Order: sequence, then structure tokens, then C-alpha cells
Amino acid sequence: MIDCDLGRSNASQHNPDRTSYMNLWIIRHAKSSWADPTQADFDRPLNDRGRRDGKRMMKWMRKQTDRPSLLISSDAVRARATTEFVRSGYDIDAHNVNFDHRLYLAEPETILEVVRALPDDCASAGLVGHNPGSTEFVNAMVGDGVVDDMPTFAIALLEVTGRWADVRFGGASFVELQTPKNLRD
Repeated sequence: MIDCDLGRSNASQHNPDRTSYMNLWIIRHAKSSWADPTQADFDRPLNDRGRRDGKRMMKWMRKQTDRPSLLISSDAVRARATTEFVRSGYDIDAHNVNFDHRLYLAEPETILEVVRALPDDCASAGLVGHNPGSTEFVNAMVGDGVVDDMPTFAIALLEVTGRWADVRFGGASFVELQTPKNLRD
């Protein structure tokens, strides 16, 4: 059972003048390995840098007051590994983590379908996916080129109003982008 109501109290902290908005975190998977050229793309694990970045980003996530209460991730190996860092960093209950194959190498329109299917009682959700779809989705949601290229393990925070089912391209506000490179150990 998914219990998304946990994110409601945090969602009002960014902009208290907005009465009904949700936080949406778009997360690109951490750096993956290309060491085995025969390995299928779907099965590529994180490399050493990806694991180091995961630990660095977890430290940052633990300091955040706004947190997603639900995570939906691509089911690719590298996205699953990244999701574990995100789940631990934001202290998300394991039963609030789902894997959806539609997010594997998804186009922005497919990511939008996943967002529109989020439960109404969920005020904050995170999606773990891949590029170029993650970058293109953030820019389409904001209606502007706010992100040139989301680097590995980048986390973009967007605010959207209304209900998830009504979310549309151009209907979000860009809040922030955090990357491992921006953080100091």
C-alpha cells in the first residue's frame, strides 16, 4: 500500500501562497559502467563514480526538508541502484517505491503519462529515469530551456499545481537543480 500523504506538510514550504501544488523531482540515474561492451544497455550497473556520487547526493538529500514521499523508477539496473540511494537519502519507505518499465529511455510524453497516473493523495513524487528524456521533460514542463543537459544523478525539483491527472507541458515552475558536482564532500 502506498502512503503518499506524508509529503503534504512539506509541499507548502516552498511557496506558502499557493494553496494546491505538488513537488515533482526528476532524477537522472547515477553514472553507469560501460566496462563490458557485450552487456545489454538495460543491464549496465553503476560504476565507481556513480556509487561515489550516490553517497554524496544521499548526504545532501538527508539535509532537505522537502522530500518526495513516492518514487517511481525505470527498472533498468542503473536506475534501480540510483533509486536505492534516493530512497535511503530521502528516507522513503520501501513500499512507496515502484518500478515502471515505461520510464526506461522514456520520451517526455511517456514520462508525462506516468506523472498523470500518480495518486491524488500524493503531494510529492520523484521519478528516476534516463537522458535525454529527463532533460527534455524538465524543459517541456517548464516551457523553457532551463536545463541544457541533466548530468548523471542530477535532481531537478519542479512545482506543479492542481491534480496530477491535469499536469501539462508548460505547467510547472522550476525550483532548483542539484548535481553531485555542485556539492562538496
